Amino acid sequence: MEAAPVDEPPRRRARAAADEEGEEADRLSDLPDCLLHEILARIGSRQAVRTSALSRRWRHVWRAVPRVDLDQRDFVLRGEAESYAASCDRLEDFADTMLSPHGTAASPLDAFRLHLLDAGRNIVFGRWIRRALLLRPASVDVRIDHGGASDYPPFFSLGTGASVGIGTARLTRLHLFGVQIGFLTGDGKRIAQLLPVLEELHLESCKFAYGGPSTVAFPNLRSLAVVPRCTTATYKMTVTSPRVESLRIFVPFSRAYGAPVHLAPSEGNGVLESLVSASISIYDIDQEIFEPDRRLNKHKLDFLRSTRSMLDRMPNVRDLQLSGFTTIALLDKASQEFPMLHKLRTLLLSDCDVGVGCHVLKSIFRNAPKLESLRLHRCKFIGTPKRKRGGSSKSNKKSSSTSTCPDSPPSLFKNLQSVEIKWRREDRGGPDLMEFKKEISSEVQWHCAKSVSEGTTGKN
Repeated sequence: MEAAPVDEPPRRRARAAADEEGEEADRLSDLPDCLLHEILARIGSRQAVRTSALSRRWRHVWRAVPRVDLDQRDFVLRGEAESYAASCDRLEDFADTMLSPHGTAASPLDAFRLHLLDAGRNIVFGRWIRRALLLRPASVDVRIDHGGASDYPPFFSLGTGASVGIGTARLTRLHLFGVQIGFLTGDGKRIAQLLPVLEELHLESCKFAYGGPSTVAFPNLRSLAVVPRCTTATYKMTVTSPRVESLRIFVPFSRAYGAPVHLAPSEGNGVLESLVSASISIYDIDQEIFEPDRRLNKHKLDFLRSTRSMLDRMPNVRDLQLSGFTTIALLDKASQEFPMLHKLRTLLLSDCDVGVGCHVLKSIFRNAPKLESLRLHRCKFIGTPKRKRGGSSKSNKKSSSTSTCPDSPPSLFKNLQSVEIKWRREDRGGPDLMEFKKEISSEVQWHCAKSVSEGTTGKN
């Protein structure tokens, strides 16, 4: 390093020495652009743009970052009066510049992410979605934190008229939260052509527009998650994508309406051959609205039996989680048996009814011979096995109250390695659980926990 001339003022000599020392210590600027783009893609678009003030080397690096990440939380200043309104203004100015034709490079985006805080002011973001799709992103993630307070969340569109589908040819991942969608309504072939290479679709806290049935028909879809934005919004959906490997759905139903999710893949004899992991939750809306009267009617019976038939369409599932299932939804009406799942390894039953005397659990072990891990969380023992004709009601009542798991051959549990049981203090069925435990091999590892109150557990 060459020393500054001695005839320069002391302040200028100190500044020159500091600049030379900083240049020697700045190793980051020596990295190639491709690595700098990867670094800037991880810190958000606003922070990436700020790096343009570091030096001449960094002035235009951010323009070629293959990711646009717009997060309103980055524009909220602490202690500022009316900070939400001001953050909206700053975000809109920044996003319009960032997604302008001269804001980013014309090369395809790896990802586009938008996170808005909906606290009273409706930000019109449709133009940002259109401009982002023109950059042909491989991943789109849009989240609107409306808190579930609005019955009409903002609408998300993949285009209108002739622009429908433009820019979605590379889209493999689509995550939406808190928006209203309509692109799943209509003809299945048109929907399949709309997103031809989509592999991952997650819809959480979303509302389905137009009120019609939705169809998931993307030919290359691998992962599907559908969790409605509120428990009082029922919906109807048909899944025809044949290559789904992971499925997570939440389906509400009521006395007036119950439309299950139909699994009707276009290939594989009507079953999802590729499905290995599934989480299915059903929720009875009437338990909040009509708590005193929760009797089953035709709508509920048809819904629960259709839900049971859905389990038949996943013969190769290995990890299965079921929540809210009654005995009608778990057992076939005619045979009173659980579906044959020869590859099932882990099973979680949460808030399910496993019947009196563990008769549902026995059927599960008969038809899932390779089951290794069983978890029962807050399950109920309120169902009753079908009565045989000719028996007195008194004798049946006595037998149902004392029956446990009789005549369970040890071979049913030969692959079982662990059982986890959690129940609340107010739940019934403790004696049945203890008898069920006696039926299983002593080599099985048990984890039992009783909740003193919801959210706190203690080991027994």
